[in-house]
Amino acid sequence: MALVALLTLLATPSVRLLTPAAAKAHGPIAPVRVGVSFSPQRARALGLDYQVAFRQLETMHFRVIRLSAYWSDVDQGGYSDLDWMMSEAQRARQPVVLSVGMKGLGWPEFFIPSSLLPAGRVADGHDVAQEEDLRQAALRFVDDTVRRYRDNHALFAWQVENEPFNRAGPDRWWIDPAFVREEMEGVRLLDHQNRPLVLNTFSHFNLLFDQASNRGGLDLSQLLGFDGDTAEKDSLALLSKGDVLGLDVYTAIGYRFLGADHLSRADANWPDRLEALRQAAQSQGKQAWITEAQAEPWEASPDTYADPRSTSPAEIRGLFNALKEAGFGTILLWGSEYWLWRAGQGDQRWLDTVQRILAENASPV
Repeated sequence: MALVALLTLLATPSVRLLTPAAAKAHGPIAPVRVGVSFSPQRARALGLDYQVAFRQLETMHFRVIRLSAYWSDVDQGGYSDLDWMMSEAQRARQPVVLSVGMKGLGWPEFFIPSSLLPAGRVADGHDVAQEEDLRQAALRFVDDTVRRYRDNHALFAWQVENEPFNRAGPDRWWIDPAFVREEMEGVRLLDHQNRPLVLNTFSHFNLLFDQASNRGGLDLSQLLGFDGDTAEKDSLALLSKGDVLGLDVYTAIGYRFLGADHLSRADANWPDRLEALRQAAQSQGKQAWITEAQAEPWEASPDTYADPRSTSPAEIRGLFNALKEAGFGTILLWGSEYWLWRAGQGDQRWLDTVQRILAENASPV
């Protein structure tokens, strides 16, 4: 990490790291389909009643809400939380994208039942799907989940895993493309309505963080400025026409290094990189969505979570506008639990910003 950090500083002007680039204009821009992600776990961690929070999001009229089937939760207590949300979404005619697999929305990234993965069976930084017993159990879980919800009219699309090709979580695991292909084939076989499949990746941030999340570790071709082996390329190779390449976009990340808090900013060329990926997907007959647009803080310490340094309501607005100008017609914001929590603490700015974005993009597209 220290070597990559040094190379980053040597190769990239500091102004380029700290100053966001303006996205290209595309003439008159149509309204965006604005969506959101939601996790009962994250809601409870902030002291929210997840059912009240979910219903509040429904009243905001997001075009889609992204949910996750958390395997460890289902293993311990069944599908009760997800059953309630899917039934409620169907009642309210709220379109839903449902993520299935080993890796779900939010920390700690992998939600594998502890009984299936004893400590030490998969080394740090390795492919978690290398364990055959785990592979088969995961396929059965995906199968059960698809069968359970495939007839729900609120279900708009399936997401297979969450950022599967990026190393993440406390053990920095990832999932190999061959296994993700098996999962996707299983979903397609069982879903007789042929809903689109979404594969998402943690999108380009800067050289340091790109290399840290790369499943192959240090990618010399990317360091030298060439087109490396990226998670986006893997995703596009697995997607069929009509499916969705999901891009998760963050522009400020806090982290601790040598006992101190630091804040890293996205490289200035992130809008251009995203636009190129959108065009590549479009040329293949596939869609490109922003599946996570940073709309809550990513702080180095929980001490600054309520008074963040990494983002603000104004920066959320700026990020959304840049993504819209880059040509993305579907943008899902990340951070719904945070906005509702801040509103409950008397700070309405976050929720008001999102509501204004929704109002400005309310026209049919």
